[in-house]
Formats: sequence, C-alpha cells, structure tokens
Amino acid sequence: MKKQKIGFDFDKVFVDYPPFVPDFMIDYLYKKKNSHLSYRMPGAFEKQIRVFSHHNFFRPAIKTNIDSLSKILKKGNIEAYIVSSRFSFLKSRTNAWIKTNKLSNLFKKMYFNFDDKQPHIFKEEVLRNENIDKFIDDDLDLLRYLSKRNPKIEFFWLSQYGNELSLPKNITHIKNLNEFVKYV
Repeated sequence: MKKQKIGFDFDKVFVDYPPFVPDFMIDYLYKKKNSHLSYRMPGAFEKQIRVFSHHNFFRPAIKTNIDSLSKILKKGNIEAYIVSSRFSFLKSRTNAWIKTNKLSNLFKKMYFNFDDKQPHIFKEEVLRNENIDKFIDDDLDLLRYLSKRNPKIEFFWLSQYGNELSLPKNITHIKNLNEFVKYV
C-alpha cells in the first residue's frame, strides 16, 4: 500500500510568530505588493533583526499542532515532510529550534529554502519532486498559486481567523492540525 505523503509548512504550523507582533505586519514585511506573487529578501539590517527575532525564546512551539502531528503519524502509512520557505540567513536559528523542540524524528525529510529561491517556486519544486499528496500552509496567496498549478494535490489553509468563502476546490480551510486529522 502506497504511503500518504503529507507536507507541512514550518512557521505558523509548528512555530509561532513572536508575541505581540501581528500577522499582517509579518506579511507586509515578507511579501512584495505587486500584481503577482513575490516575496522580499530583506536587507542586511533587517536580516539582523529577523535573526534576533527567530531566537527560540521569541518563537514558541505550537504544542497543540505538534501533538496533533503525533496523532496523524500514529494512523500509520504516512510520511511527513517539512517544506519551509525560510531563507538561508535563518539556517542556524532553524536548526537550533528543531533540536530544542525535538522535531527531526517526526519527519521523513525536512526541506528549507536555504538557497533563497522565491518561496512559491521552492515549495512547488519540493511538492512535485516528493510527490506530496497533501500540503498544509498558512499563506493563502501561496496556496492559491500552488493549487492552480498542482490540481491533484490537496491543500489545507491553516488559519485561526479566516474563513475564505471562495476557495478553489483543492484548498480546504482548517483552524489547526487537530481539524486536519479527519482528512488523513
């Protein structure tokens, strides 16, 4: 029997944003505002701020989602993958966070965008190369892009706040990974 391959974004799925920083501000700093999907590479000073803000202390684990991942994996016949667009300047912070939170043994492979490609391009390459069946991410713009180009993949938009009524048929809204358990 073929194993089901499930891909998970990293930030806002397993790693929370810093306290007191609104999501819209992170999106504003991360995405370019133009007519097509594009993400910004920060300048040198902003990189220093972001490296500081990615210290484990400022980026708590989302324990409920990690616990839900354990439930998902107990169902058996599942391979889990991290597919994150984190840029190379966050590599040491990312590795430290994974080690501190003991996440590496839960995933078959972990992919991070340490070659600094555009995040939507990077994620699409990994999803296709690994033949991912389902993918969970908090970035609806990215999911819309991927869903058009990969109609056979089931996408899940993880958002506690939103409930987009006009989602493409291969994107499902979930509020947490516990809700995702029923789709496995």
